[in-house]
Amino acid sequence: MNYREFLEQVQSRGCFATADETQSVVANVLRAVAEVLPQGQVDGLTAQLPPELMVYLRGAHQEPDPFFDSQLFLGWVVSSIDATGARDRTEEGLDLYAAYSGEEAIRRCHCVFAVLKSLLEPRQQDALIAYLPDEVSDWFVQA
Repeated sequence: MNYREFLEQVQSRGCFATADETQSVVANVLRAVAEVLPQGQVDGLTAQLPPELMVYLRGAHQEPDPFFDSQLFLGWVVSSIDATGARDRTEEGLDLYAAYSGEEAIRRCHCVFAVLKSLLEPRQQDALIAYLPDEVSDWFVQA
């Protein structure tokens, strides 16, 4: 699968409006993956993934950050979501944009993970699952 096909599949799964939005989603999810995946694992993915995707994984460290949890992971993904809206004029009212951005970030992870899984061998999937934060590894398995 080439890069364009990868993006098209993610866009189709996620019903993203534009190619730019899709590219942003893919970039943010893979940059978050780079934070938890050691460089040795990233090097093992080179043959399976389109070279354009490897750019997003370049930030991998020799050893992953043990404190990079699912909330930090989502923080990287949420940055691609427009979570701004009109001012809430009620006291202590629910900010619907912020409330649903976490759910949307998880949905975006599922879209990227599903296509990513299709490119990886089972042993590579297992290795990735082992490094992802607990909740994130569940999202990967469910994708």
